[in-house]
Amino acid sequence: MNDELDKLTKGIGKALETTPELYHDALQPSAQESGKLIARIPRAINAAFAGIDKWILNKEYSVEETKRLLAAKLDKIDPEKIVEPEPYVAVPAIQAISYTMNSNELRNLYANLLAKSMITDTKETVHPSFVEIIKQMSPIDARVFQLIMDTRLRPVINLTRKSSNGNTLIQSHCSWITSFSIKQCATSIDNLLRLGLIEIPYGDYYSNSQIYNYVKQNPLFKELEQKSQSTLASGESLNYENAYIRPSDLSTLFYNVCVLNP
Repeated sequence: MNDELDKLTKGIGKALETTPELYHDALQPSAQESGKLIARIPRAINAAFAGIDKWILNKEYSVEETKRLLAAKLDKIDPEKIVEPEPYVAVPAIQAISYTMNSNELRNLYANLLAKSMITDTKETVHPSFVEIIKQMSPIDARVFQLIMDTRLRPVINLTRKSSNGNTLIQSHCSWITSFSIKQCATSIDNLLRLGLIEIPYGDYYSNSQIYNYVKQNPLFKELEQKSQSTLASGESLNYENAYIRPSDLSTLFYNVCVLNP
């Protein structure tokens, strides 16, 4: 294992050589003046920045922790298959992972991406855009994406209020997921759609209506349904617009590279 870690360290070290010195500016006069300004910020705000200060002062921790993560990911890989990662993938990923040490979900995505970029069998599947995609994901987004990809049936319902004037949206993208609130999941689904990681075909739905019971039996959806029912005016009713989530080619590749362990 020590030989493998040495090889891993040398490989990632090549990429790290091209990383800009992020902390050099802290020694410059302008940064020193900023430090004086920050010193006047109320104590409560300073406390809020404590985690960021720790990251700035401990850059070595992030690099060493990244090496440990990669060593664990590559533990069962033949050392002969461990190669130097491409700097255009490794450098931004190494910089980005240092911001996510407190998020297991995002840290795992970056670590898997880096590990796959260092294995001869998977190196060519790693796209540099994956780093930017992860940067735009929250920990909840990462978890919702995995739940979506790990599920064969992915029904969603747009809950609307039906009246003589038409339909008014109450909540879009109501899903079967119970790990987070209906609104949190809907927000993550919106972001995953924006990132191109999933698709919801317009006007398409499962022909088997029983599949939508997965959503309707979700306790969180039932709570929303009951609350919405209580606010209906005379002549209004709830309407259920069925749809489904479909993975794209990009989502499948992203899942294989960043979610699945080597």
